[in-house]
Amino acid sequence: MRQPKVSVIVPVYNMEKYLHRCLDSIASQTLQEIEIICVNDGSTDGSRAILSGYEKSDPRFRVVDKENEGQGVARNAGINLAKGEYIGFVDADDWVDPAMYETMYADAKKNNTDLQLCGVKRLDAAGSNLGIRCDYDRFIGEKFCSSAAVFTWHDVRDAIFKVGRFCWNKIYKRSFIQRNNISFSLIRCCYEDNIFHFRSFLEADRIAITRKPFYNYIINREGAESSRSKKILPLFDINREIKKYMADYSVEKEMVRRFDNFVIRRYLSYCYITDKAVRRPYFNRMKYEFQDMDIKHNPFVKGPQKIFYLMVRRMPYGMFKHTYIPGYLLFYAYMSLWFRSLKIDPLDVV
Repeated sequence: MRQPKVSVIVPVYNMEKYLHRCLDSIASQTLQEIEIICVNDGSTDGSRAILSGYEKSDPRFRVVDKENEGQGVARNAGINLAKGEYIGFVDADDWVDPAMYETMYADAKKNNTDLQLCGVKRLDAAGSNLGIRCDYDRFIGEKFCSSAAVFTWHDVRDAIFKVGRFCWNKIYKRSFIQRNNISFSLIRCCYEDNIFHFRSFLEADRIAITRKPFYNYIINREGAESSRSKKILPLFDINREIKKYMADYSVEKEMVRRFDNFVIRRYLSYCYITDKAVRRPYFNRMKYEFQDMDIKHNPFVKGPQKIFYLMVRRMPYGMFKHTYIPGYLLFYAYMSLWFRSLKIDPLDVV
């Protein structure tokens, strides 16, 4: 087989219920010159037997077994084995439309991009389309949303904090990933792709968008890796990892300040929906992290973020805990309005 055009990496851990749908969608791609690397991350259900069946029947499949260490380590293992010109990722409980990689690869080649994005269809656990768009128009602007438009983070400075920080609706030029030694976090949590997102966005010389929503993403599947209620505390370590990267690579001060504002906003958005059992350690960790932030000279920290920052810095937990009920109600109202703003006619996302 000649060099694959795209290497598709699928981390798998106990996904027998969803795996056929996922792998069938990749095997059915209109782009035939692909390799499909399935990293079995120590599954204890029937996932390994399913993977063996695909490997035996389709030479494009390659299965790798490893001990269970989480999605980040599994994806890194896949990257190390990939031979494709571009690399893509699919989560084992999601699936992709047939023309995804053919279309994205053609657009990436046409524009010689390091990073190519596409739209996402967000589905509920039953597979019904929620009609929520990626909102590239709002966050990146129409100027850069045509398939012929190429940009870098310098053109869309705040978009890096607003577009989805996931890897599966993108393809990456493998030589770009290797040259910059970009990898996923080894921290075991559902945010392991965040540093991969920030590094690839900040270091890519050419980025472009394929508007069509080719990726089908299941929201809030029971037991999903992205379920945050019990896995929230590692987020602090992930953000520290990103901040260290920015310091080590001398990322310009404006972006560091934007990142601090993003972090405060992020902690605020999760604060009032955390489980009761982790509220105190979550608060204590926020207070600790905020001590290292200087918002006095940060023009991006204002409004609710600034108020929240000052509350955490100045209040003891015994006082702060009384803000949870009103905070939750305000957060719920805000999120309801935000999701309503993202709703569009389902005909526009199929």
